[in-house]
Formats: sequence, structure tokens, C-alpha cells
Amino acid sequence: MKKMLSLLVVLTLVLLGVIPATAQEGPAAPELDWTALPVEEGATLTVSGWGDQTEQQVVLDSIARFNAVFPDVTVNFEPIPNDFQTVMKANMAAGTAADVFYVDADLMTAFGRTGQLLALDEYMDMIGLSRDAYVPALINMFTFEDVTYALPKDMGSLGLVYIPRFFDEAGIDYPTADWTWDDMVEAARTITEETGTPGMCVPPDVGRWPAAVYQAGGEIVNADYTEALFNSPEAVEALNFWYGMYDEQIGAWPTDIGVGWCGEAIGREATAMAWEGGWMINYMNLDFPDVEYAIVPLPSGPAGEGNLLFTNGWGAKASTAYPVAAAALVMFLAGPENQEAILQTGFALPTMLHLLDHPWFEDHPNEAAIAHGATIGQVFFYGPQHGEVLNRMGNALNAVFLGEKEVQQALDDAVEEINTEVFGQ
Repeated sequence: MKKMLSLLVVLTLVLLGVIPATAQEGPAAPELDWTALPVEEGATLTVSGWGDQTEQQVVLDSIARFNAVFPDVTVNFEPIPNDFQTVMKANMAAGTAADVFYVDADLMTAFGRTGQLLALDEYMDMIGLSRDAYVPALINMFTFEDVTYALPKDMGSLGLVYIPRFFDEAGIDYPTADWTWDDMVEAARTITEETGTPGMCVPPDVGRWPAAVYQAGGEIVNADYTEALFNSPEAVEALNFWYGMYDEQIGAWPTDIGVGWCGEAIGREATAMAWEGGWMINYMNLDFPDVEYAIVPLPSGPAGEGNLLFTNGWGAKASTAYPVAAAALVMFLAGPENQEAILQTGFALPTMLHLLDHPWFEDHPNEAAIAHGATIGQVFFYGPQHGEVLNRMGNALNAVFLGEKEVQQALDDAVEEINTEVFGQ
């Protein structure tokens, strides 16, 4: 059953253009000249990242591939599984930070804007690695004042995760890549009425609702992170759509159905649909291997498609004793050969444009649906005060879902707080 469902989804996605009909389309793979780098003799680098043993093995395998190209560079992997950002900030302050390490939005803000990350553009030019090889929104996240301080190593976005049996029981068609908000709401309504199971999982989640804002044509903050904008008519429409399913009782808050998050709701078949990311694939395989599910792109809103992009990068400290070797390692780890190898393990999705057309996706429709968000999404990052923005936005969403405030008032209050207390307007 699962194999047949996957084949049907593949055919649907090919016809709708989510999976390219041929791997010949799209940008070509960059051809890099690694011999152009004058790597320092006797270079020894330490590398650090977070993650469980599976992710640590991915890094070790990546380092082995690097050493096949640069055998004279010694690389020591020193993972920090817990409190990575806190530990890295302390190590950087103490002068003991690893040479090369994971860089997320928090560390890009802390280190990239303060000159503590190695500028990569000179080294990229040496080997012929262009910024244009990467998904624009992702490479831009690691750029400050036109300087590239890290390279995105992998990405994720949101997809519509669904359980086919609920659609079968309700007698309606499965979701497709050309669904709209109205299609999803109507399906949620029918499934709830026909099966007694909530059709949609709709949490007041700051990592989900903003995608609807983009689909409505709105923004969360302005381009230079100085003004919150999520009380616009478009944002109000997006929250009315999102909260409306909960208010109509065709969508459920995870706590109302006895689960911790929407992924668990899917796994326990306590809901028919949810907006979740690529993390669902390993989660379902490990924790709910017998549950049939599928993923398609998010539905379009009044303004078209929209999504959130989640990413981390590789970067190097500016004070490394071996800047050329460090830059070489960063570029290799986030480069075409390594990203393609990792893609084919199924561990992570690529950030390089040419790999979004990789034939691997033809046999992996769920991953293809997540990768679809790469070129239409906006990075889940709202500036140096990202955490404060999320906190106040989350308070607004909770106030609406708890019935404490009307949609417009809740968003107006949160935007005013952010613009005065966070952005200092």
C-alpha cells in the first residue's frame, strides 16, 4: 500500500511540476577548482556542530570526503550536542572556539555582525563558487553588508502532511500541489464531519502561521528588520484563516487532542492534516513506521504560494590560524559534492539550486514536496531580535486562540510592542 501510494504521489507531483520531468532542467552544477586554494602547510582544524550520533556520523563522513581532496589537512571533530549556541558564544569570548562550526541565525547575528566570522568571498572567487549557486533566500541569511560569512548547508520548509485513510473514509480526493486555502478548509470540514477526527492540526505556532501570512501577501517584518508588519490586512486575513479552523472546530490545538505537537497528532492519527517539515520523515519512520502518510506542498493563499525556510550553515572563525584551510573546509562541506552525497542518504535537503532537480527526488515524493518550498519561501528569521519578535508574536496568537483578544487587536498590540520595545521606534 505504501509503495503504491508513493508511486501515485510521484506521478501527481511530476504532472504538477513539483518534481521536474527531467534532471536536465535547471541550473548546472558548479565546477570548482580546489587546486586554486593555497592551503597552509600543516593545517590543523577543529570542527564543531550539534546533533545526535546519526548527525555526527554525517559530519564525520563529510570530513572524510574533504580529506580525500585535501589529505594534508588534519581535521578534528569535537561535537557539542547540547546548548550549542551558548557554548559557542562562551568559547568565542574565551578564544577557544572551533575553527569551523555550524552557524544558525543566532550565531550569524552574534558573530557575523561583529567581525568574528571569516569572510568567504575571496576564497569562493578562487575556486569559482558563486553565491548564485545557492537558494537566494538562504545565502542572503548569511550575508552582512554584502559579505558572505557562512554557507547554507541544508534546508527545510513546510509541507501539508496528511493521512490518506481519513480522505478515503470521508470519500474525498487526496490533497494536491494546486490546492488552495479553500480546498484545505473544505477537506478539514468534511473529514471532521464524516470521521469525527479533527481535519487539521492548527496550533498558535509562530513557526507555522507566518507561512499563511506570506500566502496572503503580507510580511512579518520589513527588509532591514526595523519594523514589524504583521498587523496588516493580509496578516489579519491569514490569522482569520488559521484560527478560523480552530474556531469552527474542524481544526484542533495539539493539547486539545492529547499530544505535544502536530507531528505527534499525525503519528497517532489524531488529525488528518498538519503543516510540518522534513523532520516528519525520520520521525514517522522511527516512531510510527506503520502509519500511512504523504506530504504535498502547502496550499496557496489569496496571493499565491508562500512558505518558511529553515536552514543552518557552515562558517569559520575569523581568528583561525589557518584561514585558507578553514575556508576550504567550509566551502567543501556546503559544496556540491558533499551536499549531493548527503542528499542521497536522505538525511538533509540541499541548498544548491542545481540539486533541487536531482533524480533522487523522483523516488522520494515527500522530500520533493518539502524541497518545493526552497524557491518560494522566506527564511524563518526576523533580525537580530528574532527571539523577542517570536515571543510577542506568540503571545498574540495565544491570546486569539484563548479567546482573550480579537484578531486585529491582538496583532496590533504585538506589533506596537515590537516596534517600540524591541525595534525602538
